[in-house]
Amino acid sequence: MDACYMLNRFHHDRHNLLEYLLSSGLIRSRSAASIDLAGVDLDSISPDYVIECILSGSEFDPSEATRRYFESLRYPITASSSQGKPLFFLSSPDPTGSPPHRAAPGVSTTEIAGKNTVHPQIIPDVSSKINVVSTSENGIDDIASEINEVNEVSRSEKGIRNVPNKFNGVSMSENGTDSIEVSMEGNKPSNIVDTTSLNLPELTTGLRDVDMQEAAYEVLLACILPTLPLSFSAQPPIPEEKKKDKKSLLLKRLRSKKEGKKEGPGPPSEPEICYPDILNLIRAQMEISEAMDELMKQGLRSFSQRKGDEQISIPFISLELLHSISKLDFQTERSRTHFIKRQANILEELLLCSANTDSNMRKSLGILLTKIRTSEEWVVNSGDSQVEVLTVIQRYASMLADSAPKFNLHGESYCWTSSYYFNMRLYEKLLCTIFDVLEEGQIVEEAEDILELMKLTWPTLGVTQELHDALIVWVLFEKFNETGQVLLLKYALHEIEKVISKSSYESNEEAYVDNILCSIEEDGHKRNLNLVDTVVFKIRAWCRFQLEDYHLRFSQDNYPLFGDVLKLMVMFGTQYHDKFEVMKVIAPGTSLEMKMLHFFVEKSIQAACNRVTKMTDNIASSGSHPLAVIANELDLIAEKEFTKFSTILCSYYSEAGRVAFILLHLFYGERLKPFLEEITHLSEPLNAVLSAANNLELSLARKLYSLYGESLESPMNQYVDPYQIPNFSSPLILQWIQAQHEKILEWTNRAVELEDWEPLSSNKKQANSAVEVFRIMEETIEQFFSSNLPMDTIHLRFLLIGISRSLEAYVLHIVDQQVDKTILYPSKPILTRYSESTNHFIKRKHIEQRELEEKVTVKLKSLTVLKLCVKLNTLRYIRNQLDSMEDSITESWRHLQLGLSFSDYFPCIFKGHKFTSSTKNFLATDQSVDELFTVFDDVRRSSIEASEKILDFIGARAIFLDLRQSFLFSLYRGNVDQARSEIFIPQLDQVLDRICDLIIDELRDQVVLSICRASMEGFIWILLDGGPSRAFSESNVEHMQEDLTILKDLFIANGHGLPPDEVEMESKLVHQILDLYALKTETIIEMLMHASEQANGNSKPAVVTRTGKDAQTLLRVLCHKKDRGASKFLKIHYQFPRSSEYDDLPESNQTPKLPSLSGIFKRSQSIDWSSTLTRQGSLKSFKKKFQEAASEIRNKPC
Repeated sequence: MDACYMLNRFHHDRHNLLEYLLSSGLIRSRSAASIDLAGVDLDSISPDYVIECILSGSEFDPSEATRRYFESLRYPITASSSQGKPLFFLSSPDPTGSPPHRAAPGVSTTEIAGKNTVHPQIIPDVSSKINVVSTSENGIDDIASEINEVNEVSRSEKGIRNVPNKFNGVSMSENGTDSIEVSMEGNKPSNIVDTTSLNLPELTTGLRDVDMQEAAYEVLLACILPTLPLSFSAQPPIPEEKKKDKKSLLLKRLRSKKEGKKEGPGPPSEPEICYPDILNLIRAQMEISEAMDELMKQGLRSFSQRKGDEQISIPFISLELLHSISKLDFQTERSRTHFIKRQANILEELLLCSANTDSNMRKSLGILLTKIRTSEEWVVNSGDSQVEVLTVIQRYASMLADSAPKFNLHGESYCWTSSYYFNMRLYEKLLCTIFDVLEEGQIVEEAEDILELMKLTWPTLGVTQELHDALIVWVLFEKFNETGQVLLLKYALHEIEKVISKSSYESNEEAYVDNILCSIEEDGHKRNLNLVDTVVFKIRAWCRFQLEDYHLRFSQDNYPLFGDVLKLMVMFGTQYHDKFEVMKVIAPGTSLEMKMLHFFVEKSIQAACNRVTKMTDNIASSGSHPLAVIANELDLIAEKEFTKFSTILCSYYSEAGRVAFILLHLFYGERLKPFLEEITHLSEPLNAVLSAANNLELSLARKLYSLYGESLESPMNQYVDPYQIPNFSSPLILQWIQAQHEKILEWTNRAVELEDWEPLSSNKKQANSAVEVFRIMEETIEQFFSSNLPMDTIHLRFLLIGISRSLEAYVLHIVDQQVDKTILYPSKPILTRYSESTNHFIKRKHIEQRELEEKVTVKLKSLTVLKLCVKLNTLRYIRNQLDSMEDSITESWRHLQLGLSFSDYFPCIFKGHKFTSSTKNFLATDQSVDELFTVFDDVRRSSIEASEKILDFIGARAIFLDLRQSFLFSLYRGNVDQARSEIFIPQLDQVLDRICDLIIDELRDQVVLSICRASMEGFIWILLDGGPSRAFSESNVEHMQEDLTILKDLFIANGHGLPPDEVEMESKLVHQILDLYALKTETIIEMLMHASEQANGNSKPAVVTRTGKDAQTLLRVLCHKKDRGASKFLKIHYQFPRSSEYDDLPESNQTPKLPSLSGIFKRSQSIDWSSTLTRQGSLKSFKKKFQEAASEIRNKPC
């Protein structure tokens, strides 16, 4: 809200408060109980005197109150406070603290007045004569004679006054715009120009804002009444709903011109205006009451009819109103008094302050105006006395009106030049009626008609088209300052373009406009400009003020105005000899206009940076490092500069973007370099600073590249100093990665040692330790990439090696927990020949089982089938997570390198090299990065090998240990018919169900296949190594084949289990052995002899591979064949003991014993038979016996 509005508001409140105090009965009066306010001018009494009368109870004296009021104007204003009375100097309204201790120099009234006006006229002190009334009967005659004499002299002389020369102010130095090298903190703020007032010469009679408003309406009435019918009624105001539904014609016109669009058919060249309706609207806008409106029309109607087409002068309007309006026309005495005083003040302002008025005439006119201003005497001297006073004044006004024109303009009058400051204020009041009083900042719908109507006042007020254009711009701009409506400013900026681009006027008109002077203050010096130039100057000063900190003053709501303000500033140019202080970041030989734009960029960037510095000082205790906060804030400033301002600025000044971003780079670099020199290790605050600095430099580089491409040639490049973040961050990153490696490895070992190998949940079937290990790794990777520091492949390779080491340690721990599956196989029983026991009392030899070592037994407790399934799931989880991690790291690395693609931009500028975006080298970079991930292949291989070892072990564990009693030691023992498959199939089915519930789908078939393979090996062990208690006849083969089929169907599971082909492949050897048991003994012996001969023909011993036709299998079949011929053959040729002599049945309360680890040698995938043969004779003796048996069978008669 501007100062002018607040001043009027305070003035109105002061008036109401004094009226209340004087009429409340708190103050004593000489004549009555209460004071008669009709004879008191509330605007000319001292409030301090009124308060003193209330406190002391003394009588109120109006003359003393008036004297005290005018006396107070001679001294500076003070305000009470707790620290004393701060002074307010007359030259500036800013408070200056407590009063000085020394005595203030005396200031005369003339000097004070000289500071508040720019016109060279002498302002008389009429306050001393305010109560002086001439009592001479011939006083008026004397004054009239003096006026006649002066009138005669004025008629005989022409050109009585010359046009006053304009005060050009203090000249600027020739080198005032040279670039000055200062630091960013060293620029002083520009002097702020007052943009709330045009600084026209001050009114000397104390006319208030409401007085000027009423006077302006009277002028409008006097000019328009000749065009109105003799009688018309006031029209009702336009409904508010209708006003909201329509747009102002002025706004449409301005918008159509601004946007280059047409709003339908244009208006006719001479529109028909309904003057009564528009006049009624203007009255409402100026807040003139209907009673006062009717009073004014009544007083001016006959005057307008008499004047006709003659030019109307303002003094004659006041004289006509004083003459034609009587006391009875007013509703209250107070309104009459106010009306009369206002007219007297107008006459004094226009006539008494004239430069042509000599001291005697001034004194005489003062006496006459005092008679009018004094209400009591004016009423007493009614009739002829009033007419005589007004006639004398009218003669003097006529004399001035008949003065020769100065500029020979059509319709020019004396008042155009002598009271232009008064006329311009009136016209400004009239122009303000385009603004809706009910909707702040809105223009009324009839604004176009109102402006057309205002042209009728131009001859009276001395307004030309140029002055009208300037004033309409000013009222729009002034209303914007008051309301903040951005649209008003947009229209004002558009309209002022017309004022600037106007072609030159006629010399006489230009001379007249140059006479309409206003005072401006610039760089501490006052000078005068004409009104048009003043409007341009003040709006230009406002534009400059906005552009000097456009980052602050163009916010989200009004930043589209930036282009308009900048365009207008470029149109203004440097016509007022601005001094632009610029820093060193500027190219030599830059033109003055470019220096201006350069100055705006530097000034705004400087102001924004200073605000950031102050902000960081306030949040120093928040925990964030100030340098990191500054970098982040500067990045936001750079983004705002790039997205909102740089494009527009570069259209006028191509180096604007480079200036802004290099300044931001320099500003932060000055603060960063001392900090970098002191760092020794990478910490969280340090990482935040380095990351923020690197992000800022990359962001600035990207923006510069977007604006200027690969072109780096610029004189400003010499001021670029790269931050060189990689030189400081690279060794610190390696230190950090090493520390993270040790941390991850420590947590990995701790987690896997505490692992109990239970599934994490029903859905997540891996071990919790693996999840924890990968969580730690992912946190490290996230910290690695979120650091936003420049990195190369060395850092990435070092990170991958650490991850690989930790995962290999995890897998190695799983492998170290495993044992060889061969320790699970039962010890091989001695080979015997079948024989039935005839003596049940003979003590049999017992075959004992070997015991496991204690450490093996401890390991086996953590190697249950379910725990092994969890380990398999975990190893698969490791491989899956490793694949995901590789993809994630690859993507993050690519994103990091894309972000760092401009890391060489500022170094290239610094070194003068050509910059090429590194995005072109990404293919080669990707290939080198892919090679780094080969370290993960070692982890994958280790994991796969560990999984294969567990898969090989899990089947043996389930069959040869968990199902040993129900399967190996029970199936077909003693009697085939009494020990069929139903004794172990249910237990095996339960094991498979539990495995399928726990193992992941990807590994289910592999685990079940391992169980199936081990089951077939167990079946073979029963058929070939079942011990003395097992013997099979040809009739048992069919039952055993049925059991084998049941076992196979269990694994096929009606098509939901293993593929039938795989099951058939695993059971192929079992089928071959069962087929051998179905053969005759003689056939098996022949096959044995044939296999023995083939074995003798091989010079080198071959690796033993289990088949259904090798000698070892055939011999075992003969040992377990329930046939006397087989037993006899084995007795004669191998001297095998009888099976009835041995007992291999375990005791009922005895746990099956396994052979000790020290007595076991390594076995092949199938059962190794070589150890048994070695215990009963050498391989050569067996071969010899095979040959003898074969020759004996051949020679035996059929």
